Amino acid sequence: MDLYATLADVTAALGSAGCRWAVIGGVAAALHGRARTTVDLDLLVEIEDTTPLDVALVSLGYRLEHRWEESSHYSCERADRCPIDVLHAKRPHTRAMLARARAVALDEELSVPVIEIEDLIGLKLQAAVNDPERRRAELVDIRELLEVAAERRSFDLSRVHEYFGLFREEGTLDELLEGLRDALV
Repeated sequence: MDLYATLADVTAALGSAGCRWAVIGGVAAALHGRARTTVDLDLLVEIEDTTPLDVALVSLGYRLEHRWEESSHYSCERADRCPIDVLHAKRPHTRAMLARARAVALDEELSVPVIEIEDLIGLKLQAAVNDPERRRAELVDIRELLEVAAERRSFDLSRVHEYFGLFREEGTLDELLEGLRDALV
């Protein structure tokens, strides 16, 4: 599967459709500096934009496989394009994530909107809480993202504290911050 070609197609189609969207998941982690292998593209899309999203993705050869109130899942007829999973931004926190998303240049021709590293940590925490089988892997990802943030020294730790507070996981955050707190202040 060609992730770059998928991103190029999706960027053009969703831009033309006027969708508000950003990259999340493994691709966002990689764009923030945490190497990650992934075979799908995860997006955050404004809930009001699901109809233009459907039209745009169908025009690219995608088929809606499943939708429920929180997400949509698409497969593609083309073997060289990645499946797409979409999280619907409908609550204040996910809407704010979209508002804060920034364009990241992949090269001179392609830039994609990507959520901030703090927000990616928040989504990974939500995944860890929602699916106990994924918890360990998600917490490893969060620790690695915190290490990336510590190297950059540009990080809103208060936002991460807010996310962990929402899920009553403050103790988990303290463990994850072991040895990093000074670099993230």
